[in-house]
Order: sequence, then structure tokens, then C-alpha cells
Amino acid sequence: MADYSQIQRCIKILQLLSTHKYVTTSQLEERFHFTVSRRTIQRDLIVLSDVGIPLITEKVQANENAWSLMDSFKSFLPIPLETNEFLALQLLKANLSLFNKTEIQDDVKKLSQKIDQLLPENLFVQSTKKESQNIFSSFYMGQYDYSGSNEIIKSIMDGIFEKKKCLVIYDRQMTGKPVGFYVEPEKFLSYQGGLYVIVYIRNLSEFRLLAVHRIIEWKVFSDQFPDDHSFNEKEFFSQRFGLFEGESEKIKLKFDKSIRHLIEYKTWHSSQSFSDDKKQNLIMKFEAPITPELISWIMSWHVNVKVIKPIELKAEIKEKLIQNLNEYEL
Repeated sequence: MADYSQIQRCIKILQLLSTHKYVTTSQLEERFHFTVSRRTIQRDLIVLSDVGIPLITEKVQANENAWSLMDSFKSFLPIPLETNEFLALQLLKANLSLFNKTEIQDDVKKLSQKIDQLLPENLFVQSTKKESQNIFSSFYMGQYDYSGSNEIIKSIMDGIFEKKKCLVIYDRQMTGKPVGFYVEPEKFLSYQGGLYVIVYIRNLSEFRLLAVHRIIEWKVFSDQFPDDHSFNEKEFFSQRFGLFEGESEKIKLKFDKSIRHLIEYKTWHSSQSFSDDKKQNLIMKFEAPITPELISWIMSWHVNVKVIKPIELKAEIKEKLIQNLNEYEL
């Protein structure tokens, strides 16, 4: 490995100090792959201090020196951005369409402009058009418009980050009347062009999904909710097919081999498993509730899918198909 020059060592030390609470001299030795002596590192730290870098030193375990930077100085140090990190930012921007014309979209643009200043020169696209830096794109059909939900989305975020109790006024489509109840927000969920929030309802002792486009009002209270319940994401979604929940059933489907490539490479449910029949058709098994979303998904594959079990699911789909045929009678 090539020797580090003093300027290279000093820059690397500053980068490490800017991203850590403190580092010891032995940790710095390890970062240089033990190609630089402890004495040399100590001299470099003294040089940094002599040129005005506000270093703080203290004794830690085994009476070893630990070095840190004053917090107020860390914001002046640029952290290098790698290619993969730049690609991750572009992918994030491409998937922001849910937040078109909201403050979140504006905030990500500001973040992107700040990050652009940290990019290595060879990552910049030589073009007069700023848009040429966007190398990802995304497309969703039937996406909701949240441009008028700025305040609600911001209030939900405040409730999640600060762990505050909230009051939600919700449009209950089944009754046609708004209903108000207290919630403890857990996290956002993006699903098929829609934005949802997972909340804990204390008096029911359960987690629920709320559609943001159906939230009429969201009020954040000053008091925090107790941290006495944990959200198990895997368990939460294992009880659903898509967003609908219910009692799980053993589902078995047969997909025609002509469309198996559209099925077997995707995750539809956490419990799914695949096998072949004698004709190379795809057999899919999973455990999920029989819900309108499951029925709609199965029917979307038309004649290319057949329900093997349960019998109740076959009967429901048969009834739906008969209703559809009756609708199209001439």
C-alpha cells in the first residue's frame, strides 16, 4: 500500500473526526491499516491544532488519548460523496412523485442542491441542463394528489418524530360520516400510488392503517405517548394481502406457464412459495385473508389463473364473474 502524505493523513483524520463523537489514536492507526505509526498520527494532530482546527482531547479507557472536534466546526467540513450514494439520491428523487407540489418535494430539492456541492467532479454531467443529472425516472398510474395535504403530512411527521399523541378526524367511507379518535403515529407507508400512516390505537390495543387522502384533520398534542408497545412490521403485513386485513386462509393458485415469469420473480406475500406441476404451470401457495384486494388481484390475471383452494375463495370469484357477465349482457 502506498504511503500517505501528511496532507492526505490530515484530511482523512478530519473526515473521521467530523463523523464520529471521538476517535482514539489506536483507532486512527487501524484506519490507516497500521501503515502509519502512532507517533506520526500524534504529530499530525498537533499540526491540525496548530493551524487553528479546534481539537479536543481527553483520556478514555486504558488512559488512551481520544480526539474530537468542536460540534460547531463539524458543519464546515465537507464529507465526500461516493458514486453509489449519488445514485441513491437520484433514485429517491425519481420516486418523489407522491409528494409533487408539497413541502417535502421542495425540501428534497434543497437537500439535493446541498449534496451537489459534495460531488466529485467526475460525477457532474457536462451539460447546460441541470435535469441531465437525473438518471432515474418512475411512473405510477392512479396516483393520489397530495398537493393540498401539506399541513396534514407535516403534522403527521411531527407526531411520529416527537412521539406525540394525536387526534385524527377521518372520513369513514362506509358510513359517509367523519369520525374522530386518538392515535399514536408509528410510520408512513407508500403503497401503489397512495400514502398511508400506521398508527397505534391505545383503547383498542392494535395498529391500524389510515389513508392520508381520507384524513380531514390531524391535531398533535403536547404530551408524548408512552413507549410501551412495539411495532412488528413482518407480523403486521403477514395478516394482510395488500392493505386489507383479516383471518388468514391457506391459498393455493395455479398460474398458466405463459405468465409465470410475471409472478415468480416478485414478492406478493411474505408466506409465498412456488412449485411446478407436470405441465410446468406455476403453483403458488401462501396464507392470507380473503379480502376484496386478493379477489381483485386474482381476477386481474383472467383465464391465466385458477384457484385450487379454498373452496370459499373459488365460490366468491365465481359469483363475481357471473355478476360481471350479467353486466355485459346485450
